[in-house]
Amino acid sequence: MQPYDPGKFAKEYSTPEGQKLWEILNQPANIARMQTASDLGQPALKPLEDALLEGVGPAITDDWMKKMAGNMVRQIMEANGYEHDVEGIKLASFPFYKASRYRRRVSDDAVSLHVFRDSGDARQLILTDVRSDEHLPTPPTGKRWTYYNVLSSPLKAQIGLGLDLKAAANAVEKHGYHMHRQERVLRPGPGGSA
Repeated sequence: MQPYDPGKFAKEYSTPEGQKLWEILNQPANIARMQTASDLGQPALKPLEDALLEGVGPAITDDWMKKMAGNMVRQIMEANGYEHDVEGIKLASFPFYKASRYRRRVSDDAVSLHVFRDSGDARQLILTDVRSDEHLPTPPTGKRWTYYNVLSSPLKAQIGLGLDLKAAANAVEKHGYHMHRQERVLRPGPGGSA
């Protein structure tokens, strides 16, 4: 377990509850839960609420203790290859009303492209390196491009979209965008139409 740098939370961390909080957050199963939540686009603390209520008790409802929990999670996630993405995501839950989301740290040679869909044909995609459709050509079917997602996983690109992410990035570098038609992953069943 890595050492915690409490900074402004030294008083809270010096309590038995503060020590227990750090211990619970550093359990391998809980780190895996935080990573999974982050990979699914959820705040890292979301799956740990019950475990923290049970392990730390009523002290976890204190505002400073909750802030320290967020600070601890940030240090743990950063040590495990994640970076802070968005703070203050609202949770309709207890004891946390809002929490931060993390994403995997992108290496310098990694590709990250923004995906837009044709408003008239959701299978027609266009990829670009900026989150703006200003400089994109007119969609073939619909009236506009609608933002879909950011794509940085070659595996998700290949399996989910049938796309070579590196080749798409090369096309974006050369032309400013890359058009791609997402084909069906599964064929229709017996009696179904294509």
